[in-house]
Amino acid sequence: MKVEEIFFREMYRQICLLIGDETVAAVNLRSVFDFVPEEKIDGFVTYGYIDGETFTFEILAGAQCRGDKVKIFPASYKKSVKLKRSVVDTTEIKIVTAQYSLAFRDRIQMINDRIAEDTAREQTRFIKTLDGFRHPHYPDDVVVYFFVNESEPELLWVRCVSVNENILTGKLLNEPRNDFGCHEGDTVKFGVAEINGQNILIYLPSTEGK
Repeated sequence: MKVEEIFFREMYRQICLLIGDETVAAVNLRSVFDFVPEEKIDGFVTYGYIDGETFTFEILAGAQCRGDKVKIFPASYKKSVKLKRSVVDTTEIKIVTAQYSLAFRDRIQMINDRIAEDTAREQTRFIKTLDGFRHPHYPDDVVVYFFVNESEPELLWVRCVSVNENILTGKLLNEPRNDFGCHEGDTVKFGVAEINGQNILIYLPSTEGK
């Protein structure tokens, strides 16, 4: 299975084995290891998380794969090498949390402490009704339908910030062509609406706050 075939939540805060010569070749191994292994590396053991806005895999170790057997070459604790999802979309992936959660417990705790997220934003990542509107590489970003009165409708990107019952708050990432009473960078409110039998995310101007 390839990275592009998996929804972000399946990889989120999971230990993932990325396998592929192209992925290995794209990484300077000296930036990963204190001493580069003499043996051939086929991939990386990584930890998946959202780094600010981008879904990211941080390298925990090199991996040599021989059938079902995997030999691990731990990365340096002093070095942090990240792979954006957009770079490894076509890479083969296996979720290996069960096998390696204990071995990499301390390293993962270090990462989690470093990227400590706002609890409010974290809650929005588990709202399944948003999943059809998320950007594959930026899971906090959703496409929202904007229209007010007779203005021409627009689809704009909004970065989720929090949720209160059924009302979501986010940061508008595009400058609208039309006057919706908001601008790029503003805080806006939005929610799920059903139109013609389909769910969409819709801007809620009456509850919008800057």
